[in-house]
Amino acid sequence: MTNQPLFHESVPDPSAPLSVRPGPDRPSDWGSLVADLSRRPADTTFRIHDRTHVEFAVDYRVGPGARTTSYVWEVFFFAPESLRLHSRTYDKSDLYTDLQSYVRFEVPEVEFHALAGEPINTLADALDVGDDERAMREMRLFACQVRSAGAELRARIFAALSAPDDEPRRALHLAARLAADAQRITSRLREVLARADGRSDSLRTAARWVDEDVSRLLETLLAFVARRLTKHGAPPGLIETLERAALAEASYRVQTGIAGVGTVGMKRREVEALEFRRHVLKRFTSSVLWLSPQVRPASTWVLQLLYAIAAGLAMAFAIAAAFWNGFEVGAQGWVTWVLIAVVAYAIKDRMKAVLQTAFSNVVDRHFPDRRWRIDDRERGVTLGTMKEQSGFTPFAALPPAVLAARRVTRQHPLEEQARPETVIYHKKEVDIRPERVAEADPRFSALTEIFRLDFSRWLAHTDDPKRDILFADPIAQTLGSAEAPRVYNIAAVYRLRLADDEDAAWHRLRIVVSRKGIRRIEHIS
Repeated sequence: MTNQPLFHESVPDPSAPLSVRPGPDRPSDWGSLVADLSRRPADTTFRIHDRTHVEFAVDYRVGPGARTTSYVWEVFFFAPESLRLHSRTYDKSDLYTDLQSYVRFEVPEVEFHALAGEPINTLADALDVGDDERAMREMRLFACQVRSAGAELRARIFAALSAPDDEPRRALHLAARLAADAQRITSRLREVLARADGRSDSLRTAARWVDEDVSRLLETLLAFVARRLTKHGAPPGLIETLERAALAEASYRVQTGIAGVGTVGMKRREVEALEFRRHVLKRFTSSVLWLSPQVRPASTWVLQLLYAIAAGLAMAFAIAAAFWNGFEVGAQGWVTWVLIAVVAYAIKDRMKAVLQTAFSNVVDRHFPDRRWRIDDRERGVTLGTMKEQSGFTPFAALPPAVLAARRVTRQHPLEEQARPETVIYHKKEVDIRPERVAEADPRFSALTEIFRLDFSRWLAHTDDPKRDILFADPIAQTLGSAEAPRVYNIAAVYRLRLADDEDAAWHRLRIVVSRKGIRRIEHIS
């Protein structure tokens, strides 16, 4: 990106009317602070969480007027056979250990400029009523709304900066409006939070923490936008406005005795303490959204029943063999009687084991592994249930639409022989009760489940990530060499659909990994 100015205009008027089309909401470097609370696009989003973890979020939207809203989440991972993933080395318990998820409410939708209106009025009403529990919940929810709306506004600004035509001018208007709105929000918030004075110690502490959290968040947001606008050559006056707004938040915390203000040249431990404090505050405020799934085995009773049937059939065979062999043994026939009894017992034992294995495979294919009950403990409401299933599946047994999505990038059927793959699937059936969600809080319109898949065990048998290759260059008429990175492509085919929408489209992406970890994610279709 060049540092030449892209704009030749004065700082826009913050009060000017805006006409902005929403931009994409992509996680970024500041995502650890805010982005996992941002409202997401309609499609499922995948991103790299760290070196060995892929994170993907699924939104289960509540259907208005329905008694139950049902979703089905399905994903198939196509892993190269060279990773040595199969049922003998990687069982269900390993998969569920590596694939962790948590469920929360989606943050209620609100525009950043509107935060100083209805959301703060709702908080003020909660404080005036005198219900400390409700007031504390509203304070934390407001901080979450600031995070979510700030992340969405930041995405709009950056998307407009990179767009053609007049979109960069829209970015300037948004940035100027951001600085003005941030000041309105903090002024109004501090006025309302002052009502917590004289109340319980917990409420006063919560008010201070929310004030600090919002201040730190806006400082980061304003500074981040100012930095990006500087790279794009925005007017110096606008950049100075954003910087002054960010500095005002830091100065406010100094004046009110709040520790943890950043200083240029601070030591590593000070940086660690600053970041630790940020995440403590984030966890405190975002906990208002967390739900408490109760997970238990789903098919244990079915499996035990089938095991009992297997034991009964094996025992029936043993009894039949005993009757056939007879119970009276002469002096000359006891050796034959014992030999037949031993063989019958061995067959009975193996028969039981084979039947148990067969029944276990049937249960794995046709019954869920785990059942979830989604509880909102803070508000005392059960919101719905989930059924979860996973395992290995033969390539030939995949649904035709999944195979078609997988083969989009393959040029010839022989590639399936040249690059054999192991298929791991994961499925969730989700039932949400809209009236229960409304009972918890009518402002919530969706539940979000965030998955993190750990690839550490998947990469245990990968080759050295770098090796030298030799080649002959016919143009230069010489021999050459190059360092070739050794990477592996893990394809994922996935979809989220309503339970009755069997024809919903499948989506495809490629996760490129090496021994050192995840390199990138490529969306194919």
